[in-house]
Formats: sequence, C-alpha cells, structure tokens
Amino acid sequence: MSVFLNVNSKYLADVIHSAHSRVLYTSPGLDEVIASALINISKKIGVDNVTVLLDVSESVLRYGYGNIDGITLLKENGISIKESVGLRIGALICDDDGFIFTPTPLLIEAGKNDSTQPNAIKAAPKQVEDIIYAVIPPNELQNKTEQKPVPEIGKNRVSNEKIEKVNNSIKENPPQKFDVARRVQVFNTSIEFVEMKLKGCEIQRHTVSIPTDLLVGKADSTTKKQLRAGFNIIEKGSSLSGDSIRGKVNELKKSFTKPIPKYGSILLKSKKGKFNSAIEELKQDIIKFQEKVEEDLEIEIKKARDRLTKMLIPAVTENPPDDLSCQIQGE
Repeated sequence: MSVFLNVNSKYLADVIHSAHSRVLYTSPGLDEVIASALINISKKIGVDNVTVLLDVSESVLRYGYGNIDGITLLKENGISIKESVGLRIGALICDDDGFIFTPTPLLIEAGKNDSTQPNAIKAAPKQVEDIIYAVIPPNELQNKTEQKPVPEIGKNRVSNEKIEKVNNSIKENPPQKFDVARRVQVFNTSIEFVEMKLKGCEIQRHTVSIPTDLLVGKADSTTKKQLRAGFNIIEKGSSLSGDSIRGKVNELKKSFTKPIPKYGSILLKSKKGKFNSAIEELKQDIIKFQEKVEEDLEIEIKKARDRLTKMLIPAVTENPPDDLSCQIQGE
C-alpha cells in the first residue's frame, strides 16, 4: 500500500468492511455510507469493538464534514458516539492497520477521487498503537501503583438529547446546498451582492379622499357607501413627481448590476469604485430634489386645491349635501 492515499466515503467504507477484530473511526462527522459500514461491521465483530469519535455540532454539518443522517443511523442501531468537540482530523484503525486523513468540508470543495491528489497518509504500526492508546487506553494496569490512563479525546459519550437537538436545528434551518455555496465562493472574488432601494420619493402617489357628499349631494346612503374618490395632490409629470430620480436609479441598476433570480443583484467588484461614485452623485441629486420639494410643494398643493375647487363648485351648488345646506342661512 502506498504511503500517500486518496480516501473518500466509499474507500473508508470498504476498509471498515475488511476488519476482523476492531475498528476505530475518528472524524468531525460522517455520512450514511460510512455509518452503514460501521453498523454492518459491528454485527460481525461486536458493537463493543467499534469505537466512533465525532464532533456532533451544527457547525460540522453546516461545513459539510458529514450529515445528520449518518449520526442518527448510528444512534438508531445502538452504536454510541464519543464526543470530541472541535475535532478536525480523521483517523481510521482497522485491526492493526490504519491511516490518518483530512476530512473534506463540502462547503469548501467537493471530494476528490484522483489518486494524484492525496488527503491521507498510511499510519505506521507505532502510530496505530499510539492512536489506540490515546483514544482507548487499557483498563487493566500491569503495575498497580501506576495511575489509570484516561483518553486524550472522547472522554464523554454524546447524549441522545444532544443528537436530537442538533437534528431539530438542521431540520428547521437546513444548510445551503454545498454545490451552490462553493460556486458562490468561487465567484465571490469577482462579484458581490448589492441591494438598492429608493424610498420616500413617490410624492405623486399621495392622495386625499374627497367626501362623497360633495360628489353626489343628497344621494341615498347605499350609493354613498359604494362610491370612493381620491385626488392626487401632485399631477403626473410634475417636476415634483420624482420621475427624474427614479429614472436615474433605474439607469444605475441597469448599467452596473445584474439580477440573479431568487438571490438578488450582483455587481462586479472591479466596477465598485465607479458604482460608488455614481451613488454619491445620485445622493446629491436627491438632496437637490428634496430642496426643490420644500420650496415648491406648497405652490403645487395650492394649484391642486384650486383645480379641485373649480371642479366641485358646480356640482355642490346644484345639489348641495344636507350637512352643508343646514349651515347656510336662507335658501
């Protein structure tokens, strides 16, 4: 066997299946392929001869070191899991052979199957002994005066409650699909997401309600209830309508950003400087527009009021509502 190896879930599962007396598996996490192999071998050599150390945590699953299905499979089949918080290295010992490997976080990269891209080293016999002793020290001492050794890692077992808690958290908020996440990271050096919103510039949409009595006079109550009328304070096309500002915002979006359905809009990082300069110019245009609104809004409201009054006077004169007639002396 070569010293430098390329290992993946299938390779690990095949090695586990070849064991005759003992299996020790340590890693941040595992998937259902490896979990199934551990379950199968436990039925052959005995569950007490299968030792599993994992970091059972949300972060491990969100990085893609394994999945919750593998953990729950072990739990459901009576294989206990020893806890090693923060573990980020892997080792597999089967009988007297073993190797040390670097688990692949799928959030960063996909697993590799090319033998020219090794991620594991075959462990020497002495290393195998040291790993076994560090994780499963002997219960019986040759010299009774010696202090009983304790495991370096995996001193405690993972409780079913913790597994259930992590399982529920993952179900409620599943990790992003790792292939999508990796693509985003690759493109992250060239693009970034950007969000632009223009608020408070829809002055022409502000309306006032016209009392129905002024429109229908002494009409029946049912008609009055069915009739609704509003009047735009600013006429369409007015210099206060904000159309010019919205046009500049839309042009800015069109020139610099591209929409990605369901995700948002992206901007090339190489164009960020020009984009920020354009944003600053837009902010100045908004300030000037705000000043113009403050100066001319009262004039526009007076024009609107005069037009509305001129329109309503004939209808009110011909058919004045009761609440107005009762306040006028004489006929």
